[in-house]
Amino acid sequence: MSPLSTRLAAIVDALPLRPGMRVLEIGGGPGAAARAVAGRIGDGHVLMIDRSARSVALARRNAAAEIGAGLMSVRQVAVEDLLPADGEAPFDLAFAVRVGALDGRHPAAGRIALDRIAAVLTPRGRLFVDGGAPLRELRLPPIG
Repeated sequence: MSPLSTRLAAIVDALPLRPGMRVLEIGGGPGAAARAVAGRIGDGHVLMIDRSARSVALARRNAAAEIGAGLMSVRQVAVEDLLPADGEAPFDLAFAVRVGALDGRHPAAGRIALDRIAAVLTPRGRLFVDGGAPLRELRLPPIG
């Protein structure tokens, strides 16, 4: 797999990653950023989701080593439909790049997406999206 683009590298560099974190990437496409994150969080775990079956298949192929080592998993689901899997631990951080539900292109889907993301994060979990320098943090709705 080719190295990260300059833009994706800047985004991954800007994420407040720590060893052992559980990270959710929303709309991960072929899995390049998720693989880079998996390489930075030690024994943590990255779940990459994407609504596209083609993207999920590419990510599974590209990240076969990370998936096999238990560092990464991939799931086909739209963020607006995201629910925690049975027994799945919450995530410490979520990020998204060019996801219409989170960048203002689809506000109705965005409201649903924020609730779904908040429900799978820890109480102190954080959400970052592109569009800042290079990221901006979105406030999540309270759970309850």
